[in-house]
Amino acid sequence: MLASTRLFTYTQSVMYTYSYDGLQPQSKSQAQGPGFLGNIGQRFSSHTPSHETVKRHVVFLMLQAVFIMSLAVFSMYAELRANVAEADTKNLEIQQHLLVQSRKENDRISQNSAVLGAQNADGTARSTNSETSDDIRKNTDGTLPESAQPAQDEYVIAVYGDSMVDTMGEVLEYMDHDLKEKYPNTRFNLYNYGMGSNNTDDGLLRWEKPFHHMDRNYPPITEIEPDIIIMGSFAYNVFTPHNRDKHWLGLTELVQRSQRLTPNVYILAEIAPMRRGFGFGPNGVNWEPATAYAHTGNIIEQLKNAIGLSETLQVPLIDAYTPSLEEDREEGKRQYVNPSDGIHPSVAGHQFMAEIIIEALQLK
Repeated sequence: MLASTRLFTYTQSVMYTYSYDGLQPQSKSQAQGPGFLGNIGQRFSSHTPSHETVKRHVVFLMLQAVFIMSLAVFSMYAELRANVAEADTKNLEIQQHLLVQSRKENDRISQNSAVLGAQNADGTARSTNSETSDDIRKNTDGTLPESAQPAQDEYVIAVYGDSMVDTMGEVLEYMDHDLKEKYPNTRFNLYNYGMGSNNTDDGLLRWEKPFHHMDRNYPPITEIEPDIIIMGSFAYNVFTPHNRDKHWLGLTELVQRSQRLTPNVYILAEIAPMRRGFGFGPNGVNWEPATAYAHTGNIIEQLKNAIGLSETLQVPLIDAYTPSLEEDREEGKRQYVNPSDGIHPSVAGHQFMAEIIIEALQLK
């Protein structure tokens, strides 16, 4: 149908804007003058299109048809690649589903690590039962008991990372809100050292440099004397070509540099990406489906690097990744992702991460 429409349109343009004796363009007055129909009849009676002219028209129309067919084939090929990629990972997703279910069952029984602030100040395991929630642990007047009060009156907290940190707000508004709500008598000086499109190499390069981004103008992180550093995973910015080992080593160096500034260092594993629909939106990258699907697999590998590195280095983990997964597959929940770009956290996603971060922090 499209090819027929183009043929009709092109034929009209030939008949109304060109003469058949050499394809010389006519003026607008010639094309629209009252004697034009008579001229057309006269031209058809006295001039027949040459064989070469007709041949050129036919070739042009054939090229148009081939181009349209090529677009259709490319679209089908892209969708096929996406389906093949999903099929290749089907067994892995089943295994991951079983692993997630097992982990959730274990979490309901007990937690004996620093993940999500699962330890009390004395290092003993804290049950995740609702009876030990913040609301129950508060005094009747709404204040925290003496044992849960921060050890200091003021804290300097820096969050370092890529755009997943950058979009937390110019002054980390989501964290700031939850901190003030939980610790109303404590002052917090928050620094957002997040910058978009940064991988671990970029993070290392700017470590000792002043930070100037958006409305933020900070001295180097090495000069603010932080009490707490939360190190983002840099998982969403994959090396080209993808190099999981390089990411592991770069993140290790960033954590170790942080430990030279303060003993209170945390690794943040941000929310999981969507596998289908990643980067799709008015402000997204809008890659073809197979490319986006493969890229999110690399992001997930690097998020797992962050989780594994926390265990290797014995650094507390703030795990927003695991609880952000869909119940039946290794893919981020859509409500936590900004529909504008299909990549960064939505408002609900930022609130979700802020709650997990504040719950994890041990204010010593």
